[in-house]
Amino acid sequence: MKANLTCCRLTFSLAAPERLAPIKALTSALSESKVEDVVEVILQSIPYSGFPGAVEILGHIEVSSLETVQRITLSPPRNIFQEVYGAASDKVRDSLRQRHPDLESWILNFAYGTVMPSSSWETRDLEKLAISSLLGQMRMTPFHSHLRGALRCGCTVQELQELLEGLNDIAHPDALKKAFELLSAESKKSQNSD
Repeated sequence: MKANLTCCRLTFSLAAPERLAPIKALTSALSESKVEDVVEVILQSIPYSGFPGAVEILGHIEVSSLETVQRITLSPPRNIFQEVYGAASDKVRDSLRQRHPDLESWILNFAYGTVMPSSSWETRDLEKLAISSLLGQMRMTPFHSHLRGALRCGCTVQELQELLEGLNDIAHPDALKKAFELLSAESKKSQNSD
């Protein structure tokens, strides 16, 4: 499964329900994706938008549908943090520790050690979900980190541009403008390094 636009919009809605009603986004996602994939999107949204939105929206999916969902642990385990941050991994870890001594271990153990590795999805698709959620929250510093992570994990500039365009009608205009600027800057950086 790839993180299609309706799944990214669902992630966005869990982060910014005032801009897109989660029920509307859920209905749309279920019309275009398998229930297992929609549930995966919701679970992968937890590190960015929290448990409350996931608990609420999962209550709208039939319990009988959830019985078909199986959590997958990939073997060998992926180091998703390293995939996303690459050579900047140590710098990011130091930055997290400077903010609070527990923050690094919470993020590494929960988000990157439990939630993300439980998915069979490629890291590039998990990053598209992160981008959508962070754009919805207008958290442009972590958005930028995950934008770079998406590119590092195989997303193309065109693919990310299409994702942002697909969120145009729901994203805050200032955040969307900044997102396109950051994508353009990253595109220029990659062109200059070639």
